[in-house]
Amino acid sequence: MYLSSLKLEKRKIPNERASELLTKLKQLMDDEKVYLNPNLKLEDLAERLGMSVHGLSSLLNDTMGNRFTEMVNNHRIEFAKQLMLSNKNLTLEAIGYESGFNSKSTFYNSFKKSVGVTPAMYLKQL
Repeated sequence: MYLSSLKLEKRKIPNERASELLTKLKQLMDDEKVYLNPNLKLEDLAERLGMSVHGLSSLLNDTMGNRFTEMVNNHRIEFAKQLMLSNKNLTLEAIGYESGFNSKSTFYNSFKKSVGVTPAMYLKQL
């Protein structure tokens, strides 16, 4: 997920540096779960990685093929899917907020765009 098949010559960040930054990014996303912060901004993540906003944006585009918002929302959706499996007592709205989304509509729209069905339909399929 963190390295795509995009041509290496298109990258603006040297491969070794990109690999280091991606390792740090993976740690922030997987271990620290920074995406659960509903106020997370590109600037915040860039600062945590010790790089510029432009540099982080380039890194995401060059290696992952998506933008910051897409990357964060994808992590949030995966977390929401885990919550749906593990906690049947939470409402879908609560799951969205617990996953880091700011609003019910953003959660529903992002979920449907990523998964192909609404959160309610996904839950019924479980």
